[in-house]
Amino acid sequence: MKKTVRLMRFLLFVTLVGLASCQFFNGSQVSHQPHGKSSSNVSQAEVSGKVSLNWFTSSTFKGTDIVSSSEAKLFIRDVYQTLDSKIFDPAFKKEEREQQVRKLIAEVNAKPSWSRAELTQRISNQLKKLSISHLRLLDPAEGEKLFRLIEQKPQSEAKPDPAVSAQMKGEVGILRVKSFLIPQVTKVAINQAKAQLSQAKVILIDVRGNGGGAGSSISYLVEDIVGADKVLWRDRTREGLQMKEPYIFRGYFDDAINGQAEAEIKLGSEHPYVEWRTRSDAKKDPRRHYVLVDNQCGSSCDLFAATVKENGGAELLGVRTMGALFAGEAFKLRWQGFALIAPIGQVISPKGNTIEGVGVQPDIEIPECKNSNPQCLEKAIEVISNLL
Repeated sequence: MKKTVRLMRFLLFVTLVGLASCQFFNGSQVSHQPHGKSSSNVSQAEVSGKVSLNWFTSSTFKGTDIVSSSEAKLFIRDVYQTLDSKIFDPAFKKEEREQQVRKLIAEVNAKPSWSRAELTQRISNQLKKLSISHLRLLDPAEGEKLFRLIEQKPQSEAKPDPAVSAQMKGEVGILRVKSFLIPQVTKVAINQAKAQLSQAKVILIDVRGNGGGAGSSISYLVEDIVGADKVLWRDRTREGLQMKEPYIFRGYFDDAINGQAEAEIKLGSEHPYVEWRTRSDAKKDPRRHYVLVDNQCGSSCDLFAATVKENGGAELLGVRTMGALFAGEAFKLRWQGFALIAPIGQVISPKGNTIEGVGVQPDIEIPECKNSNPQCLEKAIEVISNLL
C-alpha cells in the first residue's frame, strides 16, 4: 500500500467530482469487508499511518452514534489542525479557517451531544465555504467508495466503459478522453485511438466531463499537440514555497500504476518545486487541433486545457472549465474510518497563471456545452467545419 497516499499527491481526484453530491452516511448498502488485500499489506499501510481502503472498511462507527460535546470539539480541532499542518501554504485563508473553528466550537458548546452524521455534515458545510478544491471530509462510506476506485478494487465485476475512444465525423477526427486517471487511461490506449484517426484533417479532443486524474498522464496526450521541450505546468508543496528555481522534469512516467506511483514518490519527496516539460525529442502532429471543454472539466483536465491553450497547440471550444486545481492528499482523523483530503500542492499554468477558482476560458464560446447539453459536440463540429 505504499502507493496510495503519495499517488494521490499528483492524482487530482477525478472521483471526487462524482462523490461531491453524496451525503454523509448515505443509505446505500456498502460492504465493509476488504477485497483482495493481503493482511501483510494492510498491516504495513496501517502501521505507516497512510490512508488505505482498510482504514474505511474496518470502521465500526455509524452516523447515528451519539458523541459528547467534548468529543465533538476534539474532532473539530483534529480536522482543522490537520488542515493547518498539511495545506500547501499555511497562510492561505488562515483567518477564514480560524473563524470557522470558533463558529463550530460555539455551536457545539450550545448543545450537549451530537450524532456523528450531524457533526460531520456541519464541518463539511463550513469547509465548502472556503471554496478550496480537493478539500473534503470523508466518512467511512464515502472513503470506501473513493479508495476502491483508487486501489482498483471495485465491488462490481462490471467492466467500465473505456476512458479513451475515437470516431470520425467527416474530416474531423474525434478523440474522446473521459478521464486522466491511470490506469483507465494509458499511453498505449491513446496511441491506439489516435491510429484510428490517421485520415482526419483536423483533430478534436473531447474532454467534456473529465474530472481529472494523474497530472502526469496528460503528458501522454499533449506532446504531439505542443511539441518538444514545452512547459506544461509547475507545482509546489509547502516545502517549496521559498524556492525560486524549480527542478525540471521532462517526459512522463510508465503506464504501470506502481511504476508511476513510485516515480512520483521519489520526485515529490526530493523536489518540492517541479517544472514539468515535454520531452526534448517530442514530435508535433502538424494537423490542426481543437479541444472541447465544459464546466465539468476539472483538476488535471483544467491543466490540460491551459497547457494546450497557452502553448498555442490547440484552440479551446466550449465553456469555461471548472477551475479545481490544487493537488490533494488524504490524512487520517481521530475517528477510525474518517479522513480529510487536504490541498497539499499548488499547480500553476505554463505562463504562471492560477487556475484554481478561475478555470480556463475557451477561445470560442459554445453556450450549448454548459451542464452536459447533448448538442455541445454537434455545435463544436459545426464550428470546426466552418473554419476548414
